[in-house]
Amino acid sequence: MSTSAKLNIVSLSHSLQANHTADSGRDPPKKVPQTGFATQHLGCWPDGNRQEHSHSAKIYEGGTRIDLDVVMAPGFGDFIDNRDSTKCLTDYIESQFERVLNDECKIQRTPKATDTRIHAAIYFIRPTGKGLRELDIACMKELGKRCNVIPVISKADLLSEEEVALNRRLILRDLAKNRINTYDFSNCFSDIDEEDDESAISSVQDLVPFAIVSGTDRAIIDQVEYKVRRLPHGIVRVDDPAHSDYIVLRTCLLGACLQDLKDTTHGVYYEKYRTEKLSKNPPGTGYMKPGSRASKPTSSGSLLDRLRTNVGSRHSSVLSSDRLTISEGIVN
Repeated sequence: MSTSAKLNIVSLSHSLQANHTADSGRDPPKKVPQTGFATQHLGCWPDGNRQEHSHSAKIYEGGTRIDLDVVMAPGFGDFIDNRDSTKCLTDYIESQFERVLNDECKIQRTPKATDTRIHAAIYFIRPTGKGLRELDIACMKELGKRCNVIPVISKADLLSEEEVALNRRLILRDLAKNRINTYDFSNCFSDIDEEDDESAISSVQDLVPFAIVSGTDRAIIDQVEYKVRRLPHGIVRVDDPAHSDYIVLRTCLLGACLQDLKDTTHGVYYEKYRTEKLSKNPPGTGYMKPGSRASKPTSSGSLLDRLRTNVGSRHSSVLSSDRLTISEGIVN
């Protein structure tokens, strides 16, 4: 019997503006690339204009249907003064909390209401070799107060292994220095007691920020079709662990950490918003206690290896009009 789950993600990438950086301050472009996600484009523009675009898809992971919604933020970081860009994002996240709170305060609640709260924010960081920029610090600090922030190094195919390690070290330094709250993946595996998995558990968290490579092309390699990025000197497989951390991030988001992301959103970030909101204007209702966190998965074998090979061992498919896969939702 198939079960279903829902996951809402906001994706921030400076490289999304590459095609219209010169048009900063004008209306956003009419055409937006379609992806395999159900997407909504949230334009953070100074004049308040907002462009939305959606594309529906159902993703099946191991017999579980996942309705994945991704909110894109084109135009983020394009301006000299980007304070409104960050506020646009935080206001959107809080507006989803407000929708749930208003429904809870009704005498008769809406049956089977759709959860639109943001469960994770994937923040793509430009690898400059100098750590985080001031905009990155300011935005991630505000996002970390409202949702699970997952930092990602974009365009990792342009970097050598030494450069990836350098950028990762500098980014982690700035995250700690500025006390930016990011999602701790090790919490999902805290119940795994096998001695041979202890190092693997730390290895998953050591991959943060994940170094990601994306591509929209397809190629047949050894009679198997892969999503790839074509370069003048060769082909990069998006799901190859030697080239990208994409497969680990994908498996965590859609498998090992999916329920924990939702529980953290409801039990930590939403409860914080709810408590602060009701303390200012308390209605005549009781206080809801934070929900308990879901039990963590347990299994044998090397954890990091299982994450990297998970997709190959489980049935995975996407139903959409253009038959695109999940990797197209993570763009540089």
